[in-house]
Amino acid sequence: MFNVVKFDVGQFSTFRLVCKEWNKLSLPVWRKNAELVLHEEHFDDDNFLTSVGYMTLLESPNDSYQLKRLPFRTYKIHNSNLDFVNEDVFSFWKKIGTLMWHLCLDMCTFKTSEDFRKIVFELTPNLESLELYANRFTEDRPSDKAIRLDPTRKEHLKPINIQKNLKKFHADLETAYDDDDDDNSTDFDSDYILPTTWMELFVHFPKIDGISLQSITNEDGESIEELVEFLKSMEIIRDNVGSEYFAKLKLLDVFEA
Repeated sequence: MFNVVKFDVGQFSTFRLVCKEWNKLSLPVWRKNAELVLHEEHFDDDNFLTSVGYMTLLESPNDSYQLKRLPFRTYKIHNSNLDFVNEDVFSFWKKIGTLMWHLCLDMCTFKTSEDFRKIVFELTPNLESLELYANRFTEDRPSDKAIRLDPTRKEHLKPINIQKNLKKFHADLETAYDDDDDDNSTDFDSDYILPTTWMELFVHFPKIDGISLQSITNEDGESIEELVEFLKSMEIIRDNVGSEYFAKLKLLDVFEA
């Protein structure tokens, strides 16, 4: 029954409370579909689970929480400082990254662009979907548009690791504009622009079939120019890397880009 019923968090929460047998039978479906939200260490509320706390649960004796036997597959990493100089951060991604099928990075801060690349291109090889929401990057992509669209650049031709399972990609950079409290004006903040070029990003995803973009802008705060660059990147990849790229694309949603 639990494999037939459409998954709903509220409904399955009720199923698990019926009895021990129902909890046992519904647990695999729950772990496969429920989203696990992990927050940064500075949250004091006991209701928030941190990555370090989750690792502690995962390594509990005899797998008492069954997290090894039945791992979560959908993760939302919220408001976290993703700096691989921190051994706890690197250890988390090295151990948990392979378990992830669906990943949302939400309002995170990346110390280096290489940390972003490691997470997206190397440490999460089984991803089926990737969502990026208002993350902050302390390193910029190349400022020269000609370089960003150069098909001869190594990172545009030779991906670090092909993500053959990734089908869905969504990027929302909605806080690329920050309100100035002093004069009620709105100033552009380029720290929210992805640290990779569109070509470098999508050359890793040859099987992608759904892309949605929202509030994307270039270094000058221009959304139309950034959208044109994104579409041009798709064309260059198809022409110079392989015609298999975007061949299965069913959804391209740039209405709010």
